[in-house]
Amino acid sequence: MVAIILSAFLLGGVLACKNEVSTRKNVLIILSYDSRHSQYVDFIKEIQQTIELSGYATDCRVVYLDLEYAPDNGFRVLHQMSDSLSKIGWTPNVIITEDDRSARFLLYNRSDSSLNVTKTPIVLGSVLFPEEINLEGTTNICMWTNKIDFYENIKLANELSNSNQVQIELDNYIYDVPTRRELIEAISRPPFVQNLDGRLGIISDQQLADKYKDSIVVTTLRMDNGLYDIHHPSDTILKRRERVRTFLKQSSKYPSLIVKKDLYSDAIANKSNRPQYTAIASDFADGLGSYLAGYFANYSTIAHDCGFSAARIFNGANPRSIGGQAHKKYFWMDYDAMQKLGMKYDDYKEKFRIVNVPFKIENPTLYWILVISAILLSLLILLGLWGIIIKMRKRLQEEKLAVIGRSRNISRLCLNSIENMPIETVDDIRKYISLAHPKSKAEIDKVLESLNKQGCYSFLIYCDPKDDDKYQWWEFRYDITPSGAIGLIINKQEAIKLKERLDNVTRSSKEASRKEAFFDNLSKEMKKPLDVMCDACDKLINSKLTKAEREQVVAEMQESSEAVSQSLGDILLFSKIESGQLRYMITEKDAGEFMKGFFDEMSPKVPSHLKCILVAGRPKIYAQADFDRLRNVMTQFMLNAIKFTREGSIVIGWRYHLDSHECEFFVEDTGIGIPAESKERLFDLFWKGDETTEGVGVGLNICRSLAEAMKGHISVGSILGKGSRFSIWLPARAEEQE
Repeated sequence: MVAIILSAFLLGGVLACKNEVSTRKNVLIILSYDSRHSQYVDFIKEIQQTIELSGYATDCRVVYLDLEYAPDNGFRVLHQMSDSLSKIGWTPNVIITEDDRSARFLLYNRSDSSLNVTKTPIVLGSVLFPEEINLEGTTNICMWTNKIDFYENIKLANELSNSNQVQIELDNYIYDVPTRRELIEAISRPPFVQNLDGRLGIISDQQLADKYKDSIVVTTLRMDNGLYDIHHPSDTILKRRERVRTFLKQSSKYPSLIVKKDLYSDAIANKSNRPQYTAIASDFADGLGSYLAGYFANYSTIAHDCGFSAARIFNGANPRSIGGQAHKKYFWMDYDAMQKLGMKYDDYKEKFRIVNVPFKIENPTLYWILVISAILLSLLILLGLWGIIIKMRKRLQEEKLAVIGRSRNISRLCLNSIENMPIETVDDIRKYISLAHPKSKAEIDKVLESLNKQGCYSFLIYCDPKDDDKYQWWEFRYDITPSGAIGLIINKQEAIKLKERLDNVTRSSKEASRKEAFFDNLSKEMKKPLDVMCDACDKLINSKLTKAEREQVVAEMQESSEAVSQSLGDILLFSKIESGQLRYMITEKDAGEFMKGFFDEMSPKVPSHLKCILVAGRPKIYAQADFDRLRNVMTQFMLNAIKFTREGSIVIGWRYHLDSHECEFFVEDTGIGIPAESKERLFDLFWKGDETTEGVGVGLNICRSLAEAMKGHISVGSILGKGSRFSIWLPARAEEQE
């Protein structure tokens, strides 16, 4: 029976392993440009997800040919990749290319046995010129076409720019020739007028308004001038530079349509004064608003089609039966570019698929529903916390009264627990001292020394004066006179125990008082934003507000929510520190890099009437810290500076101290300053200099705890009425300057 069960388990394991092997596929993706391309990360992820949704796990390898900046290195990169994969025994189940360039480089490499291009299934994505790629005699290649629609894109640039001249940069290189051919065919009929390579000359605004008012002039400009004098090669460079300058100057006046990706297209997009138009997906929605709109198949569509084709091939479909299809094109527009031109989202959302749109612009109703829901949820949480705080305050008051009662009882016990033994001669002292425990040797020596000097003495000694093997604490209180010695030894054992208990009770009482003060502060700090948020909700729900008033109310609610979040964050962090649950990850990091990031994060929070300044210290200073905790400390310093500074400036910076090998991170303000009598209590728990001051009184105490845990310390300098400087000092090292 056991043997049968074991066999079943083994068989199940084998079948599971076989199934996983059969569903895991190796996918090689060959891309035309380098890894910095802004859309490649999402493109690769979309391909993987599409394949995996069809039930196949993928092991993707990616090759970046870098054909834009180093076109001659494409074959070298492909061969190196092929050799590397061959060495590790990795063979692709399918190869996917991005466009014509990567497709050509792959197909020209058919002799490479390691890739086995003649047999391995290949998906050619986004092929602009299918007639240029010879698939005759192949059965393993699926091709998706993506021909440029010049008509739609030129019309689009004309309509959106309200200009009847559209410029295109187009040379006579290998990839420009078919583009030029299709462009000429597309604009060979009205309303287009061909001005190829500027053959009609520079067309003035007057000509555009009169002669060409019912036409669209398509002007192309070549950056390769075609004339090269071997005796004066610099003439070619100078002419190209002049052409680029001319094109860029015209691009600020007339729209440019990008139909290829190369160095010049990037220059036109990045250096023109206004967003341009594109007929291809490359670099669209780059986050800079370089391109306004275009009609094309975007990278998401291309990736989905390529991934879907690969999945069908894995399911047994013949690659040639899938090929010949065209990627679906849409009208696209970039919200970042719209903002540059002052265009309104609602005016274009019906025709265009607009990318990079903020959530509150794209879904205003849902945005406000979420905002109000978040506010109501915050109110419910605050009300719950308020009830908890009230109950805890009541319980603490009851505990405090109980502590006071116990303290009184202990005081009475102290008076009734004293036991005396007389000292009548010096010999009595010597006798009792002889019975003292060695742990009191220092006090024994002092007692013996005192026997030779007249005076009043008192020593606490661990002793067994009754010689009954019961060591206890006794106080030797006596006078040495010319006639001898007189005094008492008093049993302090119970008194010391009772005193320790009384001290514990006293500490508990003080702790209860501090906690009561803490919850007083916390309840006040919670009540303020709670009142603001309740009032704001009432206005939002029951009042008819203008847009400006509504934005003001929402701003007040956000400010109150941030105040509550800060208080709760301080409480949670303080709780972790007190319970010992906070863990520290000490790493080494460039102090300048950290402070510049912190400045960028905090400077927007500084009120507009205050200056926020970053004072850079010595470069290449590497501090050792938990930088999340360091950010907590610096944020507290910054919030205090903002709170107590009415005018002037707030300075953030760092400084390396060579003598102590420490880096000082500081925040300096021109605020109200700190009175001398308050400096000693700044870091006390739950202490606030003024009851009207916002906060729960744990911020600076947390800062000191975090600094000490990171082997650092905090310093404070302040002049009343002129400002303060808070610093945290941490271990650091300086790298030698070049």
